[in-house]
Formats: sequence, C-alpha cells, structure tokens
Amino acid sequence: MDLDSEERDLWGRWRADRDVGSRDALILRYSPWARRMARDIYARVHSLGDAWHDCTQNALVGLLEAIERYDPERGVPFSAFARHRIRGAVFDGLRSLRESLAQETPSRQAEAIRRERLASLQEDGPLDPLEAFVATTVGLGLGHLLEANAVPQHAQLDAYAGLERQELDARVAAAVERLPERERLIMELHYYHSMPFLSIAAQWGVSKGRISQLHRRALEGLRSVLREAFLLDL
Repeated sequence: MDLDSEERDLWGRWRADRDVGSRDALILRYSPWARRMARDIYARVHSLGDAWHDCTQNALVGLLEAIERYDPERGVPFSAFARHRIRGAVFDGLRSLRESLAQETPSRQAEAIRRERLASLQEDGPLDPLEAFVATTVGLGLGHLLEANAVPQHAQLDAYAGLERQELDARVAAAVERLPERERLIMELHYYHSMPFLSIAAQWGVSKGRISQLHRRALEGLRSVLREAFLLDL
C-alpha cells in the first residue's frame, strides 16, 4: 500500500485543510482492507453471537482513528501505522462482546439497524400503495444481498451453489462500485461495517434524515445498475 500521487494528494488535503471529501475517499480506499482484517479475526471467533457485525464495526473504528492520527510525513506506510490500531479495536470489541454474552445480555444492534433501513425505505415513498410495497420489498432484498456479500460463509456449499454465490457476490460488488462516491460510502459504512445512520450522520455533520435519504437513493441506484446488468446478460 505504497502512496500513489492521488493518495498523497488526499492525505495532503486532509492533513492541511481537514477536507472531509478527502477523508471519505481515504475511508473508501482502506475500508475493504480493514474489513479483510476483521474477516481474518472473525474466522477464529465466529461462534460468538453477533461477532461479525462487532468485528467489522470495530475495524472501522480503528481505521477512522488511524486516519485521524496518521502523518504521511513521518515516512511510515499507512498500512503499518493502522494495522495494530484496527486489530486492537476489533479485539477490544470482542472482549466487550464476550462479557456481554457471559452476562446473557443479547445485542439489539442488528435489529435496530434493520429498523432504520425499513424506515428509510418507507419515507417519502411513492403514493401508490403497490409501488410503495414493491419499492420497500426490493430495497430490503438488496440490503440482504449486501449483507450476504459482506458476511464470511462457513457452511460448505456444493460446487454449483458456490459458483452461483461467487457470481452474485461479484455482481453486487461491481454494482456498488458504480454508485456515486457518497452513496457508495454509505453502502460501505452501513452494510459492510454495520454503522448506524445516526453515527454516519454525526461523522458527516448532517441529519440522520439526510443519511436516510442518501441510503434510499443508493439502493435505488443499485437496483437500477443490477437491473441493467441482468438485462445485458439476456
């Protein structure tokens, strides 16, 4: 992960001007790498209840902290600087999760996040009840695809099912890449790192309602891209 000219420019604008757009671009660049580290840890502790959501969310916390503190002028690669912070944040979260399970206190976060998505899809929806029903159902289905694309699979699939899963995952990932940067970042933070709308809103300095609107727009864009991809295959 050596610095290229584009990334050097992003770090320069973030460090000098605290340019939020540059920070968001850095998050997009490094969050898949942070998620891979979370995936490696999760592979060893996946029997712990909601461990996947906990791992990815805390990997993002560690990544954000590293971006906040990193100084490229010191000559240390960002990956080396951020690695122990990301892993440390994941392990700290797992310790808290283990203590929570020991006290038989179930996590309600996943359910709260799903309620956020449903509310987002139902806000300012089409007036026609059938259109509203279809839009909400499709939106929730796309959310399920995004989650499935993010969560590591431990069950063994047969060869055909495995190939189908790989093809679908590739389609979804490619469709997300075609979204505008801000909408793509919401998909990354919310679905791949289990970040609630309220936390994204606080990070961006906007209202939760605005994040909800962008989330709905991102799902509509994703639906359009996937529809186009499937039509091209006919």
